[in-house]
Amino acid sequence: MATKSLLIVGCGDIGAGLAGHFLGEGWRVMGLRRHAENLPAGVEPLQADISSAESVVKLGKLRADYVVMTLTPQNYRPEGYEAIFEQGLDHILNALEPPKLLLFVSSTGVYDQHDHSWINEDSPTLPNRFSGKSLLAAEQRIAQTGWPSSIIRFGGIYGPGRLQMINKVLEGECAPPEPLHYTNRIHRDDCVGFIVHLLALANAGHRLESCYLGVDDEPASIQDVQRWLAELLRVTYRADGEVVKRTGSKRCSNRRLRDSGYELKYPTYREGFLSVISDRREH
Repeated sequence: MATKSLLIVGCGDIGAGLAGHFLGEGWRVMGLRRHAENLPAGVEPLQADISSAESVVKLGKLRADYVVMTLTPQNYRPEGYEAIFEQGLDHILNALEPPKLLLFVSSTGVYDQHDHSWINEDSPTLPNRFSGKSLLAAEQRIAQTGWPSSIIRFGGIYGPGRLQMINKVLEGECAPPEPLHYTNRIHRDDCVGFIVHLLALANAGHRLESCYLGVDDEPASIQDVQRWLAELLRVTYRADGEVVKRTGSKRCSNRRLRDSGYELKYPTYREGFLSVISDRREH
């Protein structure tokens, strides 16, 4: 049998997890990032700044059976997002040979519902923040290629090394009790696991949905999560932080993820944060 090939564009933390899995399966894995020396061992390095057309052109034509894009903005400003998710994405799409499947990692930030309502993949996407607008533009660019593709809109990703929430609790910078703000999250290992799951389905000949919400089983208010973390960490719960401003308050359904056959390693924030804190204490 011919060796399967995988190209990971933006091969950072999640990409490294994917690379490790598929290298173990005997696949050829290529990783594209700005600094190729940071790629895991065994990954074929491709070094380019995707915001630069000239940098990408130097790579020549990019060919792989499967392509996963896990892009990171240059900074949290409109121009930083546009450089990667709009201009940069165009540069990569122009360089790519059509793959068997393209998976693009997006975000629940493309939604802007503020009324704590339940949403799914078919809910209206009307982002009012620049980040959500750029991500939605990227999704639309991929759809316009006509290639087999699927979008994964991940919620807030947490896990080893992603300690923002824990640090806020430790520092007493929890969100105020009002307004109530629902959040949706997923552990980093489930991000990797779900992408692996989708690629395995596609490789076995199954048709994927055009979009999936990548979140765990239990949307929860940030107030409940931080209060629970304070108790777990045995620190005083202090809500001296700022009101959450970046995203709307909605509850994302993961029914489609579940219906695909994926079993979450961390079904709620409780199992996930217990693992993160245990790992933090060990190190």
